[in-house]
Amino acid sequence: MLILPILLYYVNEGSPISRYKFKHEVLSYIRERFSQSIVIEKINYSFKNGTYWVMAYPENNKELKFQISESWNGQGLWDDYLTSTWKYEVNEELGSFVRSVSVDSYKDTASIYLGNTIPVVKKYTTIPYGKVPSYQDVKQELKKGTTIYISINRNYKVDSTNDVYSDIYKIIQFIKMGGYTFEHIYLSLKEDKKDSSTWKTFTFNSLENVNRKEDILKFQDK
Repeated sequence: MLILPILLYYVNEGSPISRYKFKHEVLSYIRERFSQSIVIEKINYSFKNGTYWVMAYPENNKELKFQISESWNGQGLWDDYLTSTWKYEVNEELGSFVRSVSVDSYKDTASIYLGNTIPVVKKYTTIPYGKVPSYQDVKQELKKGTTIYISINRNYKVDSTNDVYSDIYKIIQFIKMGGYTFEHIYLSLKEDKKDSSTWKTFTFNSLENVNRKEDILKFQDK
């Protein structure tokens, strides 16, 4: 009768001895790589890959979550602190602006997907974490494959369409003036109702020709 619970534990949690070993490896890894206090959360186990991983965050910023994990090929531990930090910086700054554009924008969201970050991460992994460059310092190196996603949610009214386009234009100008780098911006306009579908979508591959509110219409997907 005890065999099944034990088997389920090993499938979901891995070996207790391996978990203990992984935790101490993570703590040692943190001491070697980070110049700030890092908090780790519950240890997780991937039965598919046979690896352990944990979410962590700086003690002074619980919102900046990143992963520390075993490599599937047995090459030690790795983390995504750098990319998580850069995404966090953009999402906080851009997201805050998007939500502040108008009194109706409190449900709007913005996020960034960083494309091929491997060369950039390799370049800066020798710097003690806590002294890494900001997104603004490395944004030109992160352009390839990067996509910005923006979702605007509104109660649809025909006579409010111009106001919505004004909000979109303000957001695009903020991205333009802030020098955010990207290959694509995908913007979706949704009706703020339960189970509502996307109203309109816009795709920007460049902002060079967005100089007034009316230019937004040129980028609406057909």
